[in-house]
Amino acid sequence: MNRDALARGDAFFQRLDDFQRPMFLLAHHDDEITAAGLFQRLAPRLKVVWVTNSDGLYFQSDHTPAEYGNIRKNEGLESASIAGVDSKNIICLDHSEVEIYRRLSQLYSGQYQMLHLRPFFKNIKDQIRQQVLDYKPDLLVTLAWQGGQPEHDLTHFFGKLALRDLAKETGQQTEFVHFPAYEYGVALAMRFHPLYRGQRLRMRLTREEFSTKLSMINAYPSQVELFEKFRKAFNMFLKPMGYLTSGARSMEEFLSEEEFGPVPENLDYRNRPHVLDFFTYMFDDFEGTPVTFEQSIRPIVEAFL
Repeated sequence: MNRDALARGDAFFQRLDDFQRPMFLLAHHDDEITAAGLFQRLAPRLKVVWVTNSDGLYFQSDHTPAEYGNIRKNEGLESASIAGVDSKNIICLDHSEVEIYRRLSQLYSGQYQMLHLRPFFKNIKDQIRQQVLDYKPDLLVTLAWQGGQPEHDLTHFFGKLALRDLAKETGQQTEFVHFPAYEYGVALAMRFHPLYRGQRLRMRLTREEFSTKLSMINAYPSQVELFEKFRKAFNMFLKPMGYLTSGARSMEEFLSEEEFGPVPENLDYRNRPHVLDFFTYMFDDFEGTPVTFEQSIRPIVEAFL
């Protein structure tokens, strides 16, 4: 299966030059690391749109959300620069993770209904839509719809709606590709779920691309703890699987191969990505109030779908 995914990946890269206006639509600064190889190969003509200011983990620092967000945005600019993206092709929509999570928790608790919060989320949706309509990407790359992180899923969903509107207004059909970040906490990182039914593409980074990817990771000193969680997850879950399935047996070997794929056309965004909602955004909360698909994300999907 891995060999087939690599062959499909090679076929995809053989037509990479056909994409003249590729766009990466990302929820957070550092999301690009998971697809750093594809990011680099598209970099000379790539448009990068970050949706949030990535202030969500400010409480792990001594900074205010605004201060932490500025740190993260500067780290993102450095990472993109290392990959070769021109700064004039980078934009941050600057939405606060803190405020997004606050409202997701309010939906969960019933403090507010979608009727009251619709303008907040519509503003995010409309800004993403405007970026897509203005740039008219022929390739849109974003995070997978996978139930690991709510802002990842919202970014994917709003990107889908933007492409739908682009097709309506111009007749343009844009290739839509997504890549996995993590789910089940971080137990499954940077790979699609074993039961994923969509088409998988794989790429192996060249030695130079891998070295650049490591430099991109090092551009995020604020995220050292998060990357260390990925390493622990790899050692606990994925390394043993590597020995059983002839997969990656070291973190370096794992990072040197990346997975992505075309977004399945039959995705029903009203359905949660996991059979049990418990496994969607596991243990995610805002100041003690849970954030779930059924009560936090589905109302948004139903409001705009």
